[in-house]
Amino acid sequence: MSTENPTVFVTGVTGSQGAELSKQLRALGWGVHGIARNLESPTAKSLTALGVELTAGDWEDTGALKVGLSGCHKLFLCLTSCIEEPLREQRQADTIVSLAKEAGVTQVVSSSSLGVFMYGDEERLMPGKLLHSLIEAKHGVEQVAVGAGLESWTLLRPALFMTNFVEPYINIYTDILEHRRWITALRPDTRLALIDNKDIARYAVAAFRDPTRFHATVVGLATELLTAQETMDRLSLAMGIPKIEAVFLSEEEIAVQDPKGLLVQTRCDKSMRYMPDYLDFEALKQVIPLTTFEEFLIREKENVKKM
Repeated sequence: MSTENPTVFVTGVTGSQGAELSKQLRALGWGVHGIARNLESPTAKSLTALGVELTAGDWEDTGALKVGLSGCHKLFLCLTSCIEEPLREQRQADTIVSLAKEAGVTQVVSSSSLGVFMYGDEERLMPGKLLHSLIEAKHGVEQVAVGAGLESWTLLRPALFMTNFVEPYINIYTDILEHRRWITALRPDTRLALIDNKDIARYAVAAFRDPTRFHATVVGLATELLTAQETMDRLSLAMGIPKIEAVFLSEEEIAVQDPKGLLVQTRCDKSMRYMPDYLDFEALKQVIPLTTFEEFLIREKENVKKM
């Protein structure tokens, strides 16, 4: 395949970001490679049907990675956090990027988290908490991407995924499903930064298509800012139920939470209050459409119906 239609190795190819990116790249006629544990999963089969070349394996399987990276020109680096061993993510990134460089890859687009902007600010992202450990790993992954010496690198830092509020991901918010309320460390007037996974993919595509323009850029990604209650109002309307109430934790209630617990990551970490500080919507809309949460919910109505 010529470099006019390059091939991209997509990590997390069956995930919400990777699968969508793969679809958009294939629509351009680009090649897409990836590895997946289960080649018979519905997502893997649908990607294969689009012409995505999948190899059975995982990110610990250097043999599978070498096969998948063979013939690739570009890399989308998007790894999964590991709660039990947060630094595993950085180690995996080091392996993948090293093998990619050996295979001739010249560009990397890394997708991490908006929270990486807060890394090193102990007032906003407090050491000792689970989220700090996970963000530290994301920061380490970015350093691997930047330090690899490739011709072009771009760092994407997405905000809270809109997909978290629909099936199957909404299951992490049991209070929404079971009690029709969202318990959060946000304040009533705090604006939550939300991003559509399709728009993350669109930005990645833009970066891949113009590696010179997007080289050495770090961008916070979000497409709408809503308060917690506004977010729940749009969700309850889409679900066809009277109301989902946003419940705001006090400082005292936040302080007594287990700092290493998963609950802190999904509900009780105050770092989410600062998300708007790291976004430039005027710059973003020059590259991608700013999909609203309402538009997203309409598009995802079949998944909304399952809730």
